[in-house]
Amino acid sequence: MATSSRAPASSKSKKAKTAAADRPAAAARNQTARAAKAARDATNLAIATELAPAVALALLDKTEQAPGDPPPALDVLAVGAMHSEIKGNVRMQLVFDNGAVLPVEMSAEAGAALSKGLLQELPKK
Repeated sequence: MATSSRAPASSKSKKAKTAAADRPAAAARNQTARAAKAARDATNLAIATELAPAVALALLDKTEQAPGDPPPALDVLAVGAMHSEIKGNVRMQLVFDNGAVLPVEMSAEAGAALSKGLLQELPKK
């Protein structure tokens, strides 16, 4: 006696209809995920290029200082340098005494100029 392991035709057509119905929903989910990622990327770019520097400058400009005092600046505990994921850039990480880390990206040329300036400014031993 031969038995068939195949599902009835009506069961197959129901699965096909369900799969076809799920395609638009999956496409909509993918589109929503892409839109959310694009919004996150735009926000990260705005923070990195516009908001953070503007906020830092505004806060430093609002501090009270006596005439003749140097302008206020960030008080950094340590600085580390590493490669950047962006070709032609270098990444510095400023470490503050509260443990916060501020990553800063700059061109390799700007990094070289900074290095040269530090060598000139640091006391000779």
